Amino acid sequence: MRLIFISIAVILCSLTSCKRDNKLPEYNIEEFQKKEYDSVKKLLSLSRTFYEKEDYENAILNLEDLISRYATYDETLEAQKLLETSKIRLIIIKINEATNIKTILILIENNINPEISIAASIKIEELIKNAEDINELEDYVNQNKVKEHNTLANNKISELKEKEKQEAYASAIESESSNQWKKFLEDYPDHPKKNDIEKIIIALEVTEIFDGEYGEIPASELLGSRNNSQSVMDIKNDTKYTLTLRYSGPDIKKISIPPNQTKTIHLKSGVYKVAASVSASNVRNFAGTESLYGEYSSSYYISTLTY
Repeated sequence: MRLIFISIAVILCSLTSCKRDNKLPEYNIEEFQKKEYDSVKKLLSLSRTFYEKEDYENAILNLEDLISRYATYDETLEAQKLLETSKIRLIIIKINEATNIKTILILIENNINPEISIAASIKIEELIKNAEDINELEDYVNQNKVKEHNTLANNKISELKEKEKQEAYASAIESESSNQWKKFLEDYPDHPKKNDIEKIIIALEVTEIFDGEYGEIPASELLGSRNNSQSVMDIKNDTKYTLTLRYSGPDIKKISIPPNQTKTIHLKSGVYKVAASVSASNVRNFAGTESLYGEYSSSYYISTLTY
């Protein structure tokens, strides 16, 4: 009997001990709220530190976290104000770091904050003054967000276009290429030196033909007496192509003659380099030197080469 009693006592003891070990801890709401409030204060303090260091991106991340997780606390009011200010400061920093006007216009889209507007205006003015890209300035002039610097932008566009024109002119001079001068006149058809440039093109075309392969041009026939001041050329085109003749000497002129037609050109008397070509890629050029002192007649027939 005593053995049975001891066994029962051990079992009861064991059951009692198990019951005590399985008891759940009590939920302490006050302790939980204190920990939560400590988290709020910590996030807010950390956000202030980031703000003071002008690390607005991290300040924004922490403030948004605070507001989303602890919206019921009074500290969120301060957090919201600090968040708004941080976003403004971050946008202003990005505006000041912008390297093009388009970036600024994107940053200020739907903006109503006067600080951002002032910063954007100042930066846009700076970018316009230092601009080198005409397309960027034209895009600015054509947009409707910030129009206050349109006059400045248009003046800068004119300045850059004039600079481009001068650079293109200098480049054409250096190139000594008729094609580059032709391209220049295509870009600037109303250039004040257009007539002079057209003469440069003719002279260069003559030089380029002489520098290549060519046949000897036929001599012109003097019709009357010698004239030391003016010469007249009656030229007949006996080819089936449009004939172009270029004269480079005391005068610089070019004349184009349709097939089977005759035209007259007046030149100052003197020695000329003459170059002829037709509107066909398989017909070679002709060139030569002529002394023109009077009235002449010439007939040109440029033969086609068969390969």
